[in-house]
Amino acid sequence: MGRAARLPPAIAMQPAPPAVYRRSRLGPAALGRFLDGPSRMIVRRLLRWPLRAFLASAGLALSVGVLILALQWVDAVNALVETHYERGQRQDATITFNDLRPRGVLDDIRHLPGVLAAEPFRIVPARLARGRAEQREPVIGVPAGARLAPVHDVARGPIDMPADGLVLSRQLAGLLHAGIGDPVRVQLLEGRRAVLTVPVVRLFDTYIGKPAYMNLAALNRRMGDGSVLSGVHVTLDEPRRAAFLARLRTLPGIAAIQFRRAAIDTFHRTMGETIDIFLGFFIGFASALSVGVIVNAIRIALSERERELATLRVLGFSRAEVAYILLGEIGLLVWIAIPLGCGAGTLLAWYFGKAFETELFRVPPVIYPSTYGTAALIMIATAAIVAAWLRRHLDRLDMIAVLKTRE
Repeated sequence: MGRAARLPPAIAMQPAPPAVYRRSRLGPAALGRFLDGPSRMIVRRLLRWPLRAFLASAGLALSVGVLILALQWVDAVNALVETHYERGQRQDATITFNDLRPRGVLDDIRHLPGVLAAEPFRIVPARLARGRAEQREPVIGVPAGARLAPVHDVARGPIDMPADGLVLSRQLAGLLHAGIGDPVRVQLLEGRRAVLTVPVVRLFDTYIGKPAYMNLAALNRRMGDGSVLSGVHVTLDEPRRAAFLARLRTLPGIAAIQFRRAAIDTFHRTMGETIDIFLGFFIGFASALSVGVIVNAIRIALSERERELATLRVLGFSRAEVAYILLGEIGLLVWIAIPLGCGAGTLLAWYFGKAFETELFRVPPVIYPSTYGTAALIMIATAAIVAAWLRRHLDRLDMIAVLKTRE
């Protein structure tokens, strides 16, 4: 821009001098084996102005990256539901009592119509502290060998519950600055409100919450109030669900019952409304970005090469061949931009996943191969629509008028 501003007006108003062409390593001997004449024209033009080609590809790659960033949220939600609800929870329903109940109630639940399996749990409100770090988080008592609602690590799957000690999520352990073997002060907020010192014996990763677990028998023993439970996880014979619910309504002390499938449907419905708006915005933004880059690149190429293209028509090139020379350049830039955009989208998804991470929610770093394919198809479709529109404009171009000498 500075060089253009310093030009004398008389020189600046003169037509641009013809381009100087010279042989390069990518001459007929090198490219002729694989490319025809029009394709060699496309490649030579891109290599003649590599910075311009790179910037155009970078703009298209950014639009692909934005698409992958948006679509990755769908993958993340699906992975979160699969990990937390499908793999980590295998019960059909969870029954919660109004207050602590003796372990004998577990047999009563097992004898309800339609119950195939039952598993107890206990939730004790607590305040966990180590040094100056403190977090209020309930301690969940899980029986040894739990199968319906085990402690689930997102990478390793269900993990065995040790005989004693705390099993902490890495999120909670990080907030407490605690590692395996470190003692944690547990101030129980139920019953005798005892203050315990319990070592951390295992850590695990989870996407939702920051839970803390203990062996149910060890928790009851440390609480000193006998073998009690807060609720029961059950699996059901689906045809007998109505009979199960009818019988459950007659039992005293039932605070709530939650069905896993209803929780999954509610989660999808709540997240779906937000994600649809999110996806619509980012797909529109990425499409507008790609359309702008493509139209700008083709307009510049057309203004620079209209005399050249008109000359080719006079020499006998067909409209399709002339359009291929002009639009093939954009096609090659799109082809280069797609892998670059996939890499950029992966980095963007990782960065925004870390940026949106909270104590209660983590975005799974998951991108399915179909997401890359969808982003690439949207990019190709957008480029094809713009190219088709500009092809019509190119076909209407008056080549004879272009070749006339301008006053």
